[in-house]
Amino acid sequence: MKIIDRYIIKELIPPFFLGLLLFTFVLLINRIFKLTDLIVAKGVPLTEVLRLVSYIMPSFLTLTIPMALLLAALVAFGRLSTDSEIVALKATGFSVYRLMVPVFAVSLVTAAVTAYFSLYLGPHKARNFKKEVFAIARTHAFADIEEGVFNDSFKNLVIYANKVPAPNVMDGVFISDERDPNDPYVIIARQGILNMDMSTGYAYLVLKDGSIHRKENKSGSYQEIKFDNNTLSINLYQKFLGDSDANKRDKREMSLRELRDAARRMAGAGKQSYDLMTEYYNRFTIPLACIIFGLVGPPLGMFSRRSGKSSGLTVALVIFTLYYMLMKGGEDMASAGRFPPLLAALLPNLAAGSIGVYLVASAGTERSMGLQSMKNLYGRFVNRDGASRRKDG
Repeated sequence: MKIIDRYIIKELIPPFFLGLLLFTFVLLINRIFKLTDLIVAKGVPLTEVLRLVSYIMPSFLTLTIPMALLLAALVAFGRLSTDSEIVALKATGFSVYRLMVPVFAVSLVTAAVTAYFSLYLGPHKARNFKKEVFAIARTHAFADIEEGVFNDSFKNLVIYANKVPAPNVMDGVFISDERDPNDPYVIIARQGILNMDMSTGYAYLVLKDGSIHRKENKSGSYQEIKFDNNTLSINLYQKFLGDSDANKRDKREMSLRELRDAARRMAGAGKQSYDLMTEYYNRFTIPLACIIFGLVGPPLGMFSRRSGKSSGLTVALVIFTLYYMLMKGGEDMASAGRFPPLLAALLPNLAAGSIGVYLVASAGTERSMGLQSMKNLYGRFVNRDGASRRKDG
């Protein structure tokens, strides 16, 4: 490897890992609050929560690795351009295309890693994540139910037990169920025995010798139903992570073969399978974003050299926001049947790739209609922003 290649790669590595840490943390924030609640409110050990984090990391890294690569290219080439090292390298015979060779090599490596996360590890870990949540639920779901205390840890469900002789047995049970706001009711039972179905993530509370008390909203009449045995179902997945799809296989948990088979079954039944096929194609197109951003980042880094590293972060966020908007917009149109799934998955890469090719060609030939026009526009924006700040000061 040439000295200059090693030098550019060394410039890429620090901002890449910094961006990877930053972007992954931002995406994890919402999950962190829920996972922290598992430790504080539900007594789940830290080791089990960390295992849950490891299961959701591949799906986040599939998005944050391309973002981090874009930021690394912007910051590295912005620094080289600011210190006039790009000019010096050009003077010694290095073209812009040659300087982008190490970026392209890093792009291929990151694209391969992202493809592994997207095609295999992400769906596999997503399935393990749900299984681990169910395992936690089996141990901790009713651990916080105390004798003589109204327990409201389940959403819109209050459970009271006079005695708890065993972890899965309650005596003197009182339950207020308002999960359906149009049909609230109260259950009183002599005993409740807990059973769990880990395949669906539901707990089933078998109630014995009790009665159901219900008041009709419209007529105002009171209804009492006595029973010998009655079963109350509780969504454990919703209790622990606030989701309600515990008994539904999410498309992000499916392997490529499962997505294809599900799409064929839906098509055979006369149902639309656009969302499944869009997810299928996205598994392949998202890793290509690493290569696309490897094209876009270096010329934009040279263009935004005067405003330093903070500008690189801003430009990276703007570009990836636009990329993500195109991706979600394409998914929505494909799911509605207004766009072919393959074209919807390719749309963000086609748009960003076209811009990248144009920027690279403009930087390589140093055409005035290329980066120079963008530099002038960017310079006017920076100068106007600086002038407004001085005026406000």
